[in-house]
Amino acid sequence: MNISLRSLVCKPIFYFIALMPLSAILLKLDGVFMRDYGFSIIPYFWIELCLFGVIIFALLHTKKYKLFFVYISIIPLCLCIGEIWGYLYKPQSTNKCQIQSLGNYNTDYMTQDSTTGYKANPNIKASSKRMNGDEVIYDVIYESGENGYRKTPDSNLASKKCIVLFGDSFTIGEGVQGDETLGYYINRYLNYSYKIINLGFHGYGPHQALALLKNGIVQEQTKDCIEIIAFYESLPQHIERANGISPWEDSYAPRFKLSDGRIEWINKEKNSWIKIKNKIFHQLKKSYFFVYLQPRYKPNKTYNDLYFGILNEIDKTLQEQFGTRLHFVLIDSHNLSDKNELQDEKAIKEWLANQDFPYFFASHMIDDFARNRLKYAIHRCDLHPNMLMNNLLAKKLAQFIESNANPIILDSRITK
Repeated sequence: MNISLRSLVCKPIFYFIALMPLSAILLKLDGVFMRDYGFSIIPYFWIELCLFGVIIFALLHTKKYKLFFVYISIIPLCLCIGEIWGYLYKPQSTNKCQIQSLGNYNTDYMTQDSTTGYKANPNIKASSKRMNGDEVIYDVIYESGENGYRKTPDSNLASKKCIVLFGDSFTIGEGVQGDETLGYYINRYLNYSYKIINLGFHGYGPHQALALLKNGIVQEQTKDCIEIIAFYESLPQHIERANGISPWEDSYAPRFKLSDGRIEWINKEKNSWIKIKNKIFHQLKKSYFFVYLQPRYKPNKTYNDLYFGILNEIDKTLQEQFGTRLHFVLIDSHNLSDKNELQDEKAIKEWLANQDFPYFFASHMIDDFARNRLKYAIHRCDLHPNMLMNNLLAKKLAQFIESNANPIILDSRITK
């Protein structure tokens, strides 16, 4: 027994097989260290270094194929170098904050979803505490309903008048309590006369909104509604998200393409290969070299056209399903905006000037928003809207709903 075990250990195949569970352990450890301590152990460097060692071991213990092993050993060695290169030259944040996230938001909150890629687990209360060193940025609870989306306190569940909100973390109310969200304040200004259906979620873009409409989920959520008003809250960065350039999304997220002026959902059916590909991609995202090789976003017309095509399709689908129009809310540029955001905002505003659905700009609804962004942020380390910003935006949107007046129309002040 001991002799056979000793002979097995001396064979390269033993180490090739042992590398598989070792790789899984290293990847798992990296997730733990990132979650609990905020740094990576660079797992793929160690995996590739071990693979290089196994190949060298095989080279030293074989009389045949020595040249083959010499050549093949170059691959993991180059990948090791690439991993260190990717780690050293990873995009550096200009944010000097040292962020730590605590609570079961990190472990129990989200689940995979075949329509949108991900959403909250149904009927969960997830605590999320965000820290900058010893300073608390926010400490909130996200409570989801049966549909896996955030509940809005005091939503009038008996009402036949419904407001549907699409959007991202701004819409769901990241960093604020349920009674400090945009949806809550809109309904408060309308004397709690509406049912609020908040389908916004962390990291979403217009592709998720369109997928929810195309898959009949919005119809199911609004089956008792007679009057429906639909808002989509967008950042200029949603152009990037609509084109699939979001590091937190995987192949389960809906993907659309523009073909001959028509929008096509290209991954609606989630087959076994998609699931396998998704798991592989999820693990590869822990490789700094792999991430380094991913395309970087730069504004261009092709990206813009897909984003605009998705928005037009949302408006068209809302008309077909509910006889209502898209109401578009743009959180436009401000004193902290970067170059890409300014370029994307300019393209969106120029496009909106030729659309006939209602649209609104944060800079028009809040007088000093463009020049004093931090006033309306949760914290200098987190630019999500605070309760003041949500309150002011909601007041203007509620006034529009009550008066059915024309929205704020784009003027000549296009960002240069």
